[in-house]
Amino acid sequence: MVNKPHIVLITTDQMRGDLMGCAGNTLIQTPHIDYLARSGVRFDQAYSLTPVCIPARATIMTGLEGHRLGLTTYKEGFALPTSITLPKLLSDAGYETRVVGKMHVYPERCHYGFDSMLLCEEGRMLGAGSGKQRGYDDYEQWVADQGYPGQAFGHGIANNEYAMSPWHLPDSLHPTEWIADNSCRTIKRRDWTRALFLWASFTAPHPPLTPLMRDLYMYEKDDMPQPVCGDWVDRHSLYHQRMDATYQGKLKTPKQIDSAYRGFYASITQVDRAINRIIGTLREEGILENTWFLFTSDHGDNMGDHGLWFKANFTRGACQIPLIVTPPAKRDTGSILESGWVPGQVNHSPVGLQDILPTCLAIAGLPVPDDLDGTSLLGAVRQPKTDRVRETVLGEFGPIGKRSFMVTDGIWKYIWFEEESEELLFYIEDDPQELHDRSRDPLAPLEEWRNRLAFKLGTRLSDPAVSDGVLRPRQLVPELTEFERAHLISHYNPRGLH
Repeated sequence: MVNKPHIVLITTDQMRGDLMGCAGNTLIQTPHIDYLARSGVRFDQAYSLTPVCIPARATIMTGLEGHRLGLTTYKEGFALPTSITLPKLLSDAGYETRVVGKMHVYPERCHYGFDSMLLCEEGRMLGAGSGKQRGYDDYEQWVADQGYPGQAFGHGIANNEYAMSPWHLPDSLHPTEWIADNSCRTIKRRDWTRALFLWASFTAPHPPLTPLMRDLYMYEKDDMPQPVCGDWVDRHSLYHQRMDATYQGKLKTPKQIDSAYRGFYASITQVDRAINRIIGTLREEGILENTWFLFTSDHGDNMGDHGLWFKANFTRGACQIPLIVTPPAKRDTGSILESGWVPGQVNHSPVGLQDILPTCLAIAGLPVPDDLDGTSLLGAVRQPKTDRVRETVLGEFGPIGKRSFMVTDGIWKYIWFEEESEELLFYIEDDPQELHDRSRDPLAPLEEWRNRLAFKLGTRLSDPAVSDGVLRPRQLVPELTEFERAHLISHYNPRGLH
């Protein structure tokens, strides 16, 4: 007899928080993600505080932010510095713990507490992060078994590239379909005597943008949104200048931008259908009514906003993510939630990926370790209109000397660049697209937000970005040369046949 609730964590990769119908996007088709929001609580101020794959996923696994992990940038080969992980804590409490899809942890086959892992790593050769060749992930081996060896990347679109092409193999061989199929099989093959923790970790909509034609057809007659451009882009920080040069933001044609948007939208709609298959499998197995869902993404994507593509910065598109917590459809009076609880609400407190681990522990009825950076979101789920998880969150990305920082309370957002002390201040409550920089407005609370960041950094043992309570930049030349820009262009990690 299972006396604990099942937990299904569903993540996408590189999905912005505004690419859902429930977030007010009237064009994108996400009816099943919207169902989770209508049945639970959506957090509209959810952030990835180190918004790139490896550190973001390490935060999900450990409940620790990038600074505590010693990981504030993209670092292949990085092994988690702790054995206290989400799957290990749940496994020790009797849960069956399984993951299907992308992990992006190192060593890649290290289970970190999972009973089983089926990996789909977006074309990354296993072992490459440590200078070794250990073959291909489970998905690529399976594609070979189906009679298409070496052809998973035959579409010719590279990882991190913003070109788009429809999927080139039979629909059933698409990585999103593989992750959905194996997530459903995992549910059906579970140990009936234990509660299940399943992490269904979709690789979409992270490039390569190779959606199914059936999903592209859905947007065939639609005009795609256009990237927005703020009044501050003529003074991009050095970091933003590097992003623009690497991903060639200024060189993209309207056709290329339109194509990329269609690829993102169609890929998310495909994931949305896959989520409904997982919900349906739980229903047919008779355990949907005892299952909690958490839905989120590791980070977003700028998608051309303010001339920027990719992630790894603190404009809205890159760092603001979807986060939905959905309790079981039917609840006993004595359950975690009180009778009379109303679903479909929105909480406005700033939250982040560091809160996933403690929330899962609280759902399982387990104690939350004191030394985590995250906090359980169950209080906010119980009382979404009144509970405030925290006052602010701190984002940090980059190596020391070249970092960007963000502090936000969900109403104001302050961004500071360590290299040359460029700064941005947005009143996001009235300006959610971050079109108007208020850092030069004499009536804006700029000094207050500078002090908030300086205070947070000053609580650390030693951070070179702050001295005597004041932010200290490196004060480099604030503009790249044409030579530097030309040598930053990325080749996007192409894959061929093998």
